[in-house]
Amino acid sequence: MDVADEAEAFHGIYPICVDRRWHGGCHLAPRNQNEPVRAIADGEVVAYRVCQHADGHEGGPRNSNTGFVLLRHETDTGENRRLQFYSLYMHLRHLGGYGASCNPLRLPEWLRMPTGTETGDGKKVCRKDILGWAGQCDGVKLLHFEIFMNQADFAAYFNGTQLGNENPSTPGTTDYWGDSYYVIPAGTAVLPQPPGTVNNKLKGIEFPLLQGVAATEKRLYVEIRFRRGQKLTRVWRDDGEGQRTLLTTAPIVEADYEYDLYKRACALYPDCPSDGYELLRFGRILSRPETLPAAARATWCRVAFDEDKAGYVDIHHASIQKLSDADFPSFMGWEKASEGRGPFAQDGLCDIESLKALLKDGEEHYNPYEGISADKELGYYVRMGEGVRDKLKRLICEMPSEWDATNNEARYRKLKEAGEFYGGNETGYDRFIGFQRKLQFWDKTGLPATTVEKLWFFHPLGFIRHFRKCEWRACQFFCVQGS
Repeated sequence: MDVADEAEAFHGIYPICVDRRWHGGCHLAPRNQNEPVRAIADGEVVAYRVCQHADGHEGGPRNSNTGFVLLRHETDTGENRRLQFYSLYMHLRHLGGYGASCNPLRLPEWLRMPTGTETGDGKKVCRKDILGWAGQCDGVKLLHFEIFMNQADFAAYFNGTQLGNENPSTPGTTDYWGDSYYVIPAGTAVLPQPPGTVNNKLKGIEFPLLQGVAATEKRLYVEIRFRRGQKLTRVWRDDGEGQRTLLTTAPIVEADYEYDLYKRACALYPDCPSDGYELLRFGRILSRPETLPAAARATWCRVAFDEDKAGYVDIHHASIQKLSDADFPSFMGWEKASEGRGPFAQDGLCDIESLKALLKDGEEHYNPYEGISADKELGYYVRMGEGVRDKLKRLICEMPSEWDATNNEARYRKLKEAGEFYGGNETGYDRFIGFQRKLQFWDKTGLPATTVEKLWFFHPLGFIRHFRKCEWRACQFFCVQGS
């Protein structure tokens, strides 16, 4: 995924294109243009188009590729957790542009001959199947890559998460994957050592003496990750109005903690070490039925409550909310946005101040275009603002598809206004729309028009990276170009 991130181009950034309009995908421009484009997962072909030649605007250079493949995928991520989504690979190279290093025999047979826009008719692909090679758009070499969900699939999956909930609660299900997160309310006691500790040990397990505090002044957010046997803890203080301060510049590292989980569980929870193991790993017992007595479930975790000050908190306590990456917690940057509930106005144009508010970005950023050009100001902020692109990877956006011709007038009509690109140039605008229609294909998908039912889009690389944390699926699911 690090290699894929490096291939993400500065043009065509999700979810905003250069003219401040919705952009449902990202552009990948790998250094090796002969690296094949592969299916990210097993799936069913919804629609596709294979072109013999490049295309372009009427009367202009033929420097664009209109070939694409749209796939539908289904998988499970936990107990009764069915996930269905779509992946789109747009601007696939025309057959005449393959060259000696792009052997068409590596393609499925249905992608070896030119076609119009076709439906999938039950065709299947497997993860890593080659779908083609990256082409170009308006002379720029790239692959446009999208991941989206329709309304029903989105609701079926994400209504069971904490997405969009500013005050999340511990889920009642056993779905728990990725890293762990804990919300510690203000007023919680952080102890220098757990009760019963003698000579820095509790039941033979070492708990070094720390500072502690009688009560936390503000809410704390805790992230716990296990990597290569280490337990890594980061803590943020909630400063209100969406602003958080990282208290752990470097994570709290507890070496060999994961390797010693069984030993710790046996020592601290002798009545049921298996339940104790889950308490140490997840902060709560996921197995059913629970065996360990309620009075024996205290789970003492080392957390920071101020910069360079730490203590121990019983994270199993009912007042502390226990989450994981399966819950898409908002305090880790997961946000929903749509027209009327985000940075985009009803005209589909993005406003920089609204975007900064949505991203809870209270930082000052140098911007040479501030107050001069709305398009350039926003573009510079998205491309050059520190951490902005990472924040956008956790933004889930409800919008129409640019590949739906019924959306053209709403999306592009502002271009005809005075002072805009096609102001007073109706012929030029018609040629532009004509080229857009060459790219579009929505009428072949069987999905509702997106002017009637919008879609939920994800940053495709952010989506893959996040769901790969569901490790029982990661070895079977999700690849990207060339991986």
